[in-house]
Amino acid sequence: MTAGRNGKSVSIDPDDREIAERLSSIFHWSTDRVGEPGYPFTSLNQMVYGIETLARSAMSMEQFIEGLREVLEVAGQHPVPEGSVRTSSLTVVDLSPSGNGWFVDARFQSGERFKLAINKASIGWVADPPDPMRDQEVMKLLSGVKGARVSSDEDLALLVMEVAHYSSDIAGWLQGLHSAISEKLKP
Repeated sequence: MTAGRNGKSVSIDPDDREIAERLSSIFHWSTDRVGEPGYPFTSLNQMVYGIETLARSAMSMEQFIEGLREVLEVAGQHPVPEGSVRTSSLTVVDLSPSGNGWFVDARFQSGERFKLAINKASIGWVADPPDPMRDQEVMKLLSGVKGARVSSDEDLALLVMEVAHYSSDIAGWLQGLHSAISEKLKP
């Protein structure tokens, strides 16, 4: 999928005019909402990272389109069939490149917040409110994944961002991250 900056021109390979028009409509509507209060994406880059994450996990074009409608909040709130992409919470997550790594800033609807820096040599974590036991568990988990080299720093940052989108607080995010990493490590 290739999209013009304004979202009005979307092309896909292989070419399918109907699907391209559906994607264009979704993308264009979403680009108009980026940065609005209450909309989960505060920048076009953040929206593109969300789309990329979704594209990696979708098993078909239909699942991708349905997931896109949910993630970009184009669809109304309705039940999601089991096995499809989950709807996001009111969590706002910013993902941005930072020097030789990535920076993730998540603000949950509960009022909790974390900032995570992942770079070639280390991981940095700050949470509000701080919880020494939980914070130590987070560092142990993320350092273990980074040390095992099962994914790139970018993939780890995208996973952290994706799980945060579907969590309402840090505890839920940590539980979801454990599950996502366990799935990723299955042979």
